[in-house]
Amino acid sequence: MSDNAENRFPESVAIKGELRQIARQEYTMRKRVLDLFRAGGPMTIPEAASALGISPNEATWWMMGYMRYGYLRATEEVTDEGYYRYAIVEGK
Repeated sequence: MSDNAENRFPESVAIKGELRQIARQEYTMRKRVLDLFRAGGPMTIPEAASALGISPNEATWWMMGYMRYGYLRATEEVTDEGYYRYAIVEGK
């Protein structure tokens, strides 16, 4: 493993194929996603996907990972379409 392996999603090391290609973008995407939430406030997965110019599936991958590791949190706010809004965890 490389020196920075402890900073990666553990799941990133074991995946293959298309998801592996997505996982290689982890450091770049972390900055983009967190900067988006810092500047734009709480938003849904489709809103974040649109702002980032990626598919909702890819946005889900990143946002759920960042939620799992404490960078994002789900708010109690739900849109009329049934989407939760996600927000950055203070101090991240």
